[in-house]
Amino acid sequence: MYEGRREEYRMQMDGRLNRLLSVLSEDLYINMETVSDQMEVSERTARTLVSQLDELLCRNGAAIERRRGLGLRLCVKEPERYQEFIKGRTSALLPETGKERIEFILARLFAAASGVKAEELCERLYISRKTLSLDLKGVEQYLNKHHLALERKPYYGLKIQGDEFSIRLCMSAAFYEFSDQWFKEIYHTFWDGEQIRNEILSSVKQCGETIYEMDIPNIVLQVQIALYRWGRGCVIPLEEMKHSDLLHEGDIRAARLCAEGLKEAFGICLPVPEIKYMAIQLLGKKKILAGDRSSVFIDMEINQLVNRMLESVKQTYNLDLASDFDLNTSLRLHMVSLRIRLQYRLKMDNPILKEIKEVYSFPYAVAAHASTVLSEYFHTIVPEAEIGYLALCFALSLKRQDRQRYKRNILLVCASGSGSAKLFEYRFREMFGDYLDRVEACDIGSLASWDFSNIDYVFSTVPVKTAIPVPVCQVQYFFDRHNAGEVERLLKSSRKGGIRSYFDRSLFFTNIKGNSREEILHELCGCIRRVRELPPDFEDSVRKRENLMQTDFCPQIAIPHPYQPVTKDTFVCVALLEKPVLWHIYEVQVVFLLSVSVNKENLEEFYRIAPSFMMDEGCMNHLLETRSYDTLMDIIDWAERDELQNR
Repeated sequence: MYEGRREEYRMQMDGRLNRLLSVLSEDLYINMETVSDQMEVSERTARTLVSQLDELLCRNGAAIERRRGLGLRLCVKEPERYQEFIKGRTSALLPETGKERIEFILARLFAAASGVKAEELCERLYISRKTLSLDLKGVEQYLNKHHLALERKPYYGLKIQGDEFSIRLCMSAAFYEFSDQWFKEIYHTFWDGEQIRNEILSSVKQCGETIYEMDIPNIVLQVQIALYRWGRGCVIPLEEMKHSDLLHEGDIRAARLCAEGLKEAFGICLPVPEIKYMAIQLLGKKKILAGDRSSVFIDMEINQLVNRMLESVKQTYNLDLASDFDLNTSLRLHMVSLRIRLQYRLKMDNPILKEIKEVYSFPYAVAAHASTVLSEYFHTIVPEAEIGYLALCFALSLKRQDRQRYKRNILLVCASGSGSAKLFEYRFREMFGDYLDRVEACDIGSLASWDFSNIDYVFSTVPVKTAIPVPVCQVQYFFDRHNAGEVERLLKSSRKGGIRSYFDRSLFFTNIKGNSREEILHELCGCIRRVRELPPDFEDSVRKRENLMQTDFCPQIAIPHPYQPVTKDTFVCVALLEKPVLWHIYEVQVVFLLSVSVNKENLEEFYRIAPSFMMDEGCMNHLLETRSYDTLMDIIDWAERDELQNR
């Protein structure tokens, strides 16, 4: 019914007037300098636009109020007439989609000093009560994710219900995730971010501490939100900071120094609970290096958690990392701030997460599994960003262990005399010494009678026609890149036939149906049980793992697996879904259900190669188009060849 009027008003208002109206507020005065900055025009042009808009508003039930020393404010004199006028505003000023309306409503709830009435939202958004009810469900879902609820009271309106700590974290998440245009009313009241940044850096420097540059904007935002909420009478109670006993004198001192700086800069005096809140934010982002150990207290809780993480990795991946002093030290130091972030659900950015997944896919898998210990202990899902940082710790440890884990005994076969055999052996040790333990040599005539009980591989310069019980690779005296890469792959490989042997045709399913993650997993476990022997609690173990850790590492795919090894053999069940299903945070249509053998098989090769095609959008789209097992095998062969060539 409003379309004709909307078009008429759009013709009356040019884009700059429309934008100016979005800058002005009914509740706050804004000076001309701010208006010109927001509009990205000179102050002279801004004054002209203000006059033009004021003239237009005066004909439609409103005006622009000017006050010396304060600035400009939108003044609505005839609400009904003004509301009719607002109906003609462009979509840039009026939420049009359900997602935009949800963001708008959340912004109104955060900004309102008291409840927001449903009638007001319907009038401002020009929607029916039925549409509003649907939008409010989306609002509730978002609030529930942050441990909050939407309270409804007759004659009072809608209000966010929950503890103050969660409200502040939810606001922070909304500012990162949603469009700025709906939160301008809040942004305009924030204290100066640059001044807050300076006070934070000054205080941590005085205490001899360090914060990563990329984390400073997040801390500034947290402090701005804290000051905004405190200024509205929402002081955080001490009882909501249940783990504040983890704060040490240095943490409190840094926050106190920052509070003193804010008092001098803004004339505000923060109470003790707000100073402790600030200390928690600083500790959650504090950078702790190995050289800082003298000022860091590693308590029994952290020691036990790290020990349990390493024991879990040992049980699943057969990797004994407990004796790696450097890994133990880095994990324990990292846990000092990670523990705070998990206990208080603090956000941590990781700008290199994508690269970590690609380059360190096996360490990432190890870190993800170790993180289940933390998920169980802290009753929260460890975010991907945090797993990425843990993966870097494990990557360094695994690199240090490479020489010991891949020692092989090999036999070199030469057609000519002992002189060339020695040269051949020297060449192998020079190029692949990190992977070799014992190197033996023989001629082709002695091969049939050789003892292969302690030989892992045979490398020969001539064709071997004799049947022998170990893998044989024919090579040249002087390796080209392909030859050298093939040798290294064999020396590092833990399984004959590469990773394709993990993917059985009988476990390749197409057109799996379901409307949720739970339905898909139930259907899939049933399909596997029809062709493989599974323990009775297999599905329960998969569900337990899903409740502890996100398994959709990127859009389109998910890699669920049991909580711990439960099957005799390692296998991957591949499921192509009939339609995409929301997993944890991504829409998923390809599921790789991985079950690790109880025999503690080394899966580094799998985790090194599999992500290269699982996370390749082109490969997965091709697989979904053909829905063919042979296509999957072709993709795996390509991934193995590509990994070999890039060594």
